[in-house]
Amino acid sequence: MTKLSKAASIRHFEQARRYIPGGIQSNYRKDASYLPTYISHGRNARLFDIDGNEYIDYSLSYGPSILGHSSEALQTAIVAQAKEMYSNELNVLELEAAKKIVQHVPCAELVRFACSGTEANFNALRVARAYTGRNMVVRFNGHYNGSLDSLIGGVVSDPGNPVPGDGEREDDLFSVMGNTRGRAAHAFHDSYMIEWNDLSALEALLAKYGASIAAVYMEPVMVNMHGCMPEPGYLEGVRQLCDDYGVVLIFDEVITGFRIGLGGAQAHFGVTPDLSTFAKALGGGFPVSAFCGKREIMDAITRTDVIAAGTYNGHPLAMAAVIATIKELERDNGAVYAKMYRLGNQLAEGLRELFACHEPRFILQGFPTCWTMAWSESGRIRNQSDALGDGLLDVLAFSKLLNQHGIMVQTRFCLSAAHVPADIEETLQRAEAALKEFVAGR
Repeated sequence: MTKLSKAASIRHFEQARRYIPGGIQSNYRKDASYLPTYISHGRNARLFDIDGNEYIDYSLSYGPSILGHSSEALQTAIVAQAKEMYSNELNVLELEAAKKIVQHVPCAELVRFACSGTEANFNALRVARAYTGRNMVVRFNGHYNGSLDSLIGGVVSDPGNPVPGDGEREDDLFSVMGNTRGRAAHAFHDSYMIEWNDLSALEALLAKYGASIAAVYMEPVMVNMHGCMPEPGYLEGVRQLCDDYGVVLIFDEVITGFRIGLGGAQAHFGVTPDLSTFAKALGGGFPVSAFCGKREIMDAITRTDVIAAGTYNGHPLAMAAVIATIKELERDNGAVYAKMYRLGNQLAEGLRELFACHEPRFILQGFPTCWTMAWSESGRIRNQSDALGDGLLDVLAFSKLLNQHGIMVQTRFCLSAAHVPADIEETLQRAEAALKEFVAGR
């Protein structure tokens, strides 16, 4: 197929920049050549922009739209609830939605709702500090836990005392993406940042500073960068270390939750954290998040030792979306996951075959409902340190070409319940055209 015309999107972008900073609502994209694609509507696994172009969608709004677009079940639930009440008063749906999470998520004994992943992560961290009476937090290079000053970006200059500082490294695009002016001067003073998938690094840190550490905060799969899976025994080792030092283990399942499976990554890998956060696929596309965990820890909120507030928490439309989404994912004993896994593996096999002859550094990492593209000389990336200088700019360039050939993707290929075999076949045809252009332009 020929590359898509974006004339209407370009005109709209020029207008948007007059009224919206940068013309967009999220500016992790620091590329001056970035051009938004303005979507008019979506159907199943397809999106349509204001130029009339059609896309096979693997972005799914960065992951939330796990049922695809215009899901009849989700629409029905939202319309029915909107006719009854759409203002945010206490409503009976909160209980039903919380029960659904407790039913499936191993660590969930008590659940609180919020509106975004960032809010859920902030609240979970506050609860962990209150429960332990400690201050410091361990986080991981390359993990994204929201846009809070203290949890995004940073560069470690002394591995012996890995408190991050402001700044960027040219060979570390993650540090560039997470660097921001206006950060509070003290923001990084309360955290350590080490490499993920390195159990010895965590063991050494806890041995030295464990008495002051409240929480270890991680993505159980490094889905935001490179799609790194946990090494065999790594999550189990982290769990044991946290037990040994009385540290709260928090899994950020904003992406893995309800995408890798109904029980999240913790059920998939059989390692239960103390607290966990969810968003994105939880509401099928609606703005909702949750943080949950063991009753003993979450009761800090019950006693009002911890404030966890928000005007739109438990919003009835969001609760209706959570219930409807989980019910669809539960249907026929979760049969939709088998379908998504089958199609995800078919997509991965096809892409690997395409790249084998043209770009052997190309790899896909992650799991079948969330494959992440990466370039690597070694054929495998374990953590951010492994990936330094290893082709992320190529991934971003190729992602742009995929968009120009009618594949909506931002480094990750997310599968939805709405994808069908014909989508995969057409995706591989379009990807082949994009790959030929990519290779020719090198």
